[in-house]
Amino acid sequence: MSTAVKRGHSDNLTDVAPAAKKAREPETAEQRVLEIIKNSGNKGVSDEDLTRACPVLTIEERVDVVNKLITSNAITLHKVKDTLRYKYKGPTTSTPGDANTEELVVFNLIRDSGRKGIWIRDVRIKSNLGLPRLKKILKSLETKKAIKAVKSVAASRKIVYMLFDLEPDSSITGGAWYSNQEFESEFIEILTKHSYKFLEAKKSKALKNTTIRSPLVKYNTSYATADRVLEFISKTGISKVRLTVEDIISILDLLVYDGLAAKRVNSEGKIEYRSTKTLLNRIAVSFLPCGSCPVIKRCSDANQLNCLNCKHMKIWTTI
Repeated sequence: MSTAVKRGHSDNLTDVAPAAKKAREPETAEQRVLEIIKNSGNKGVSDEDLTRACPVLTIEERVDVVNKLITSNAITLHKVKDTLRYKYKGPTTSTPGDANTEELVVFNLIRDSGRKGIWIRDVRIKSNLGLPRLKKILKSLETKKAIKAVKSVAASRKIVYMLFDLEPDSSITGGAWYSNQEFESEFIEILTKHSYKFLEAKKSKALKNTTIRSPLVKYNTSYATADRVLEFISKTGISKVRLTVEDIISILDLLVYDGLAAKRVNSEGKIEYRSTKTLLNRIAVSFLPCGSCPVIKRCSDANQLNCLNCKHMKIWTTI
């Protein structure tokens, strides 16, 4: 009996082996993320959920995967109680159950436009419907909460239509820098200050690290990539909207233009930023032109060249 059990156990292992081998085949990051979103059903998945489910992916890699899935229409972006969630699109999208033929034509045109939406003129041309009739159909679909009208920041009078539960593309809403068609200058200022604060802390920590003796290594480690800054900003909770790496890059570039940060491309081809503020407070005497004078050794009261008749000193005292 013992032999029979062993033989049966061996047979089972033989049968399962091909399946186990297949299961161990590595899956791509896109397949993994898509499977997680698909299994979430109607609930969807947030960025925090993806971070916990795929800890090996960096912020930059995760954003790249999600953007590819959205572009390929494999998933859609939805706003649920001020939280952005990704949902599996599937082979088909549900249409209003009581929609007539004309409504279905208009609905399908709007659905195919995705997150960028479609202008009423384009709907009219593609559907061959008269404007009065089309307006009634659009009103009916809006009442059924199948579609919604969204104002474009590019043109105040331009309205595009898209599916009701889709989050508009940043080209329509203006992205994180706009709220209700208004430019959020205060929000940008807050992000700029926090980004600069992070770069300062990164630089200070690198230069004060006693375990690193090489000045060059300290200098290189004082740089930070945009995704690291994004991670810091996300943890602070100061932003109520979903920020992307591109958003943070535009903020960091502002610091570069203001002379508060330096920008470079590292050996891996990634853009890095570093605070340019000096860690030492300069005293007044350090601003004297004498410090950079090429003939300072010849300067003395006994010579014709001295601080009393120095043209550079006269210019400096009049500034």
